Amino acid sequence: MYSFIITFTALIIGFFYGSVSVKGQFCMNSGFSNVIRQKDTTKLKSFVVAILIQLLVLPLVFTAFYFSDSTSYLVSNIGLPPLFLIGTAIGGFLFGVFMYYTAGCGAGIFFKIGEKNSGAILAAIGFITGVYLTEKGVLQGVREASQSIVLFNQQPIWKGTSPIIIATIIALASGIALYLLNKNSDEKPSGAIWGWKKTGIYIGILGIAGWISAIFSNTPFGMAIIPGVIDIVDLKYSWGLLFVIGIPLGAFWSTRNNNEKRFTMPKTSIIGKRLLGGLGLGISGSFAAGCTVGHGLTFSPFLGVGSLVGIIFIFLGSGLVGYLTRK
Repeated sequence: MYSFIITFTALIIGFFYGSVSVKGQFCMNSGFSNVIRQKDTTKLKSFVVAILIQLLVLPLVFTAFYFSDSTSYLVSNIGLPPLFLIGTAIGGFLFGVFMYYTAGCGAGIFFKIGEKNSGAILAAIGFITGVYLTEKGVLQGVREASQSIVLFNQQPIWKGTSPIIIATIIALASGIALYLLNKNSDEKPSGAIWGWKKTGIYIGILGIAGWISAIFSNTPFGMAIIPGVIDIVDLKYSWGLLFVIGIPLGAFWSTRNNNEKRFTMPKTSIIGKRLLGGLGLGISGSFAAGCTVGHGLTFSPFLGVGSLVGIIFIFLGSGLVGYLTRK
């Protein structure tokens, strides 16, 4: 019963993630591509703030957990995504490209469902299909081949040398970076009611809460989309499943009084674009072993090289599309 209740907190965290995403229009599709397309860095700064807030707290907390006899079991089974020669680079780059065709990142398409976006439903169907085919279906062998050459396999900070010293240095550096970033003006992204600072702070806090909730439910990852998508198809009660389900619920709650947002039939011209884009997004995300949330908001706060490189390639793919579609 205890485990069931702790796991259920993922629904609450997903709910608030969806709500915050609506208020800050927090989606890395436009967040990355707009840096190149419009020279707009507002969403990217929210993303960076969210990572830095977690860097400030999580390495120190998890190191303390690891060296305490009563809590070491909570973080002992956590590993960082490896750096794959093909999967991380090609999968990440294509994920960045396909975000354009779905008009959202992995989490973005789910919060946009809550905003009553019919195209997002199509993208989610394609995404779920793509993830499942690649993780457990006919494309599983292709995914395994793309991840067969591992360039770097990294241990978490708390399992390395001098973890307390390293975690302390990381916290200090993160605090300085946050201080300097806070000197920038707090602008609102297009369509948002919150500025980038508030959005980044809330997403960062949710990232911390997500990790704490996850480890107490024996889940070796915090906020992530792909594991939850797999469990949606398997109908498996899990932390990841409830987190993903909570995202559109929170977004729907935040837009419940907005009469301008309602489900309509998607235009014929975007049906194939969203479905196939979602399929490509799911496949490429599986190759890369993560997306903007899993790599960026969940494992980057532990300086996972595989995740940091994955995010760089996602940015490059999205940035290329931003360059090609700039006005």
